[in-house]
Amino acid sequence: MPAPIPDQQRETVLDLARAGHPRNEVARLSGVSPASVTRICSTAGVSFDRTATAAAVEARVIDMKQARGLLASGLLDDVAEARHRLHRASEAREFLDLARAVAALTNAHVRIISVDGTDQNTEEARSMLGNLMAGLAQVWNDQQDAQQQPDEGTPQ
Repeated sequence: MPAPIPDQQRETVLDLARAGHPRNEVARLSGVSPASVTRICSTAGVSFDRTATAAAVEARVIDMKQARGLLASGLLDDVAEARHRLHRASEAREFLDLARAVAALTNAHVRIISVDGTDQNTEEARSMLGNLMAGLAQVWNDQQDAQQQPDEGTPQ
C-alpha cells in the first residue's frame, strides 16, 4: 500500500485545481497520480472545468462526421465505376460479381450516411438502394433473355 499523501501536497493539489488547471496538469505539477488528484478534489468538493474537454470532443465529432462524409462520397464514386463496368460486362459471371460489388458498395454508403442522417434520410437511402437493386435485377433479366434468344442470322 502506498504511503499516504502529505497534507501539504494535498493542499497543493487543491490550490492548483481551484486555479483552473486541468487534472492531468495538477497531477504532473504536484507529483500525485491523476486518480489521487481526482479523489482529493472530489472529497474536497472541487471540480474541474470541462469546457476545454467538451470543446475538444465536439471538434472531434465534427472531424469524424466530415471523414464519414468523404468516405461516403468516395463510395458513391466507386458505385459509379462499378456500374460503368457492370454495363460493359461480357460474361454472366463478371456481371454477377459486379452487380454484387455495386450492391455492397451502395449498402456501405447507406450505412455510413445513416450514422449522421435523420430517419427521413435513412428511408430515402433505403429507397435508393431498393431502386438500384430493382434496376440491377432488370438489367440481369434483360441480359439473360438476350442470351437465350437465338441469333436472327443463325438457322435453327
